[in-house]
Amino acid sequence: MGRSTLTVRGSSLEALFSTLTVIKRELEAADGSADEAADACGHAGLAERVRLFSTEWNDVRRGLSESLGDLGRAAGALADGFSEVENQLAGQMAGRR
Repeated sequence: MGRSTLTVRGSSLEALFSTLTVIKRELEAADGSADEAADACGHAGLAERVRLFSTEWNDVRRGLSESLGDLGRAAGALADGFSEVENQLAGQMAGRR
């Protein structure tokens, strides 16, 4: 059986967690200014489409935000888990010397 190697960069997982947190925050902070844009359309049908799109996008945005939060928590947990295992293995190696 061949040797296999797993390389995990905790800093990469932490950076992923940080990036996902920023994106999640931005999605949550997006304002609902579609009414102003709809009012500026000058056409009732187009204004209604803008409002409809805005409503649907708000629903999608909320779902994306929740998914990003879940993914961010998973990345953080992975980073913590690998760090813990690395520390345990280092402690075991130190004890063998």
